[in-house]
Amino acid sequence: MTLFALDTGGGTQERLEASRQQIDSLDQRIVELIQQRARVVEEVGDIKREAHLPVTVPSREQQVIAKAQELAKGGPLPAEAVGRIYQTLVEEMRNWEAKLDATASQVSSPAATATNK
Repeated sequence: MTLFALDTGGGTQERLEASRQQIDSLDQRIVELIQQRARVVEEVGDIKREAHLPVTVPSREQQVIAKAQELAKGGPLPAEAVGRIYQTLVEEMRNWEAKLDATASQVSSPAATATNK
């Protein structure tokens, strides 16, 4: 004998599926925006390298996180939670930018240039 779950919520499965599809669509957009942000971070890294500026600028990182928290006020997710998400995002971007910087430094160093000839 097979038991079936009773759908007492009037289309619960359909509503759940529709909500999950919305989440999937939003996730796609979020990932696209993160990748777009990474492209801009790469440009910023190039500019910093050309100007011999450090990868890490703690005051700028804190400004980005604070701005995200401010933008999140009034939303259902607490601003502090958004701040923690942005803290992770900023850390990942910084680490990635530092790797790009290290790679670019190796490629442009005289020893690397002599080896590549």
